[in-house]
Amino acid sequence: MTVIHSGSDLVELDGGIYGRLVFQWIGDRFQHCWLMGDRQCKVLESVESDHSTHWPVSPPLQQVHRQKFADGRDVMFAVGMAGRGHWSVSYTLVPDLNSWVIELACSSPSQPKQLSSRYQLLGDWTDAPTASTNSSSCICTMPDQGIQVEPLSQFTRLAVDKNELTIAPHDIGQQSTTTQWGFRIRIDPTRNAA
Repeated sequence: MTVIHSGSDLVELDGGIYGRLVFQWIGDRFQHCWLMGDRQCKVLESVESDHSTHWPVSPPLQQVHRQKFADGRDVMFAVGMAGRGHWSVSYTLVPDLNSWVIELACSSPSQPKQLSSRYQLLGDWTDAPTASTNSSSCICTMPDQGIQVEPLSQFTRLAVDKNELTIAPHDIGQQSTTTQWGFRIRIDPTRNAA
């Protein structure tokens, strides 16, 4: 299913005990959120910039495509543009790892002013520094729901400011480049039963 402009329709991937990823068309792009638990409460919701922002706080996603692979993985692919940047994102449900894996990239013929994915944290979240040598990043957890958000590699940093989580690449290239970053949402299925 490819959706370019869905009006009020929702595009979603239901992961059962791993929650639902839901996309909704807002203005000129898709906003997305994860709903978890038996009451399907929103726990993370993307923060979106307006159409005049060339370097938005989250990727400006205008197309969404869902695909199921032969190995059982369900993936939502999304792409979008703003200013001179072209974003692509994959949201992969990996039940064997009790996780959603989110991989992002932005290509631009000039140096981006900023790149990130920003989420409003809904519910009782805490953050703590990562155990790695990367002291400028954190891991964000929602203990009562058994949810943890963490960087995929040392090239990604997570930061919490009040009730917002910003996930960004550590370094943005100085010239025309493609920059990548990613994160994982781990879910304890015994604490997040549907």
